[in-house]
Amino acid sequence: MIGMSSNPFSSSLETNFSDCPLADKYKAFSPEQSDIASLDKAIAKNPEAVKNFAAATESKIDGLRREAEVQAELEKQYPADKGYEIVPEAYLRDARGNIVKDPVTGKARRVDFVVVKDNKVVDSVEVTSKTADKTEQLEKETRIRNIGGNYIYDANGNLAEYPDSVSTRVERRD
Repeated sequence: MIGMSSNPFSSSLETNFSDCPLADKYKAFSPEQSDIASLDKAIAKNPEAVKNFAAATESKIDGLRREAEVQAELEKQYPADKGYEIVPEAYLRDARGNIVKDPVTGKARRVDFVVVKDNKVVDSVEVTSKTADKTEQLEKETRIRNIGGNYIYDANGNLAEYPDSVSTRVERRD
């Protein structure tokens, strides 16, 4: 542990964590207040939790790989030098730029990739596994679009409009 005097990033002003309003919460985690038995309840003690964590991690890695593949393909299909912009993780918004929430679920919709040219959406892509059911997600998107969620922000902060002719397509990958 680096002491304040040996830390090159610290100021000459000495501070003590006990001055913090959350100090009482911190004490439960301080070495003085903890013993090995209380710390030794790691996830590794529960094989099912380890398995679930590993599966979730593998699923996330697979999802990121699929998204990277699709992004690379979109970049080839829609080159930046031709005026296209690929916007990842775009929230559906209204004409004023506010995120629109689904009236049924109360949640917003974020599309994996939206392709924009001349402030208009020309393609919209949701990337998923071969087996994932996207029915509810696409229904939520339809409801949001029906109540005015027909815009996204591009990387420059400009609103780009979703024409009625553009629907999000689902790109399924292994």
